[in-house]
Amino acid sequence: MPSYNERENLTVLIPKIFDVMRRLRAYTTEIIVVDDDSPDHTASAIQKRFGKRVRVIVRKRVRGLATAIRTGIAHSHGDIIVGMDADGNHNPISIPSLLRALSVSDLVVGSRFIHGGGMHDRVRYIASWLFNAVLRYVLLFPVWDNTSGYYVIRKKTLFQMKPDRIYQGYGDYHLRLVYAAKTLGFRVREVPVFYEDRRYGQSKSRLFIMAVSYLRTAINLCFDKR
Repeated sequence: MPSYNERENLTVLIPKIFDVMRRLRAYTTEIIVVDDDSPDHTASAIQKRFGKRVRVIVRKRVRGLATAIRTGIAHSHGDIIVGMDADGNHNPISIPSLLRALSVSDLVVGSRFIHGGGMHDRVRYIASWLFNAVLRYVLLFPVWDNTSGYYVIRKKTLFQMKPDRIYQGYGDYHLRLVYAAKTLGFRVREVPVFYEDRRYGQSKSRLFIMAVSYLRTAINLCFDKR
């Protein structure tokens, strides 16, 4: 999980992840937080609270959501990557269904826009749905929620997708992820998830600026034949 000033949210979220994963006895859990030297001392708070049960990587000279995720993946030991945000939007209760779907898929995306999914913030939900409808119908992206950020993938599959090219910028990395899966002919499946509101702090996302940036990325992907 990439973090910047997410001390309170991670303090609530991490125990929920452990609680969910404790019931999945077939898996050994490794939680990695990649923190971009947060002024609220996220890293030290997490280390103090959870000790060695959570791996905390602090980056002091580099910042950025996507590259933080790439750093976490590079330092992971597991065979399966569960990508999720640190702000609490992604409810850990969905992890078991995401993992189950991976048995018949190469990439599983947690989707707000299929039956059973949703989002507490209705305005943001509608805006995100409209944006993803353009991606789906006009630019032929492979799923309904191409901007999810909540996903499960085997590491060996991810490494076939040139992760250094995928994990750039901000949340638009997820556009590159699903589009690369489509281009390589991988099986992509969506599982319904419901986005909660963040409990603490302010979102770093700016909807209009993100939409413009993400649309540019999506168009570039469609016309990039490399």
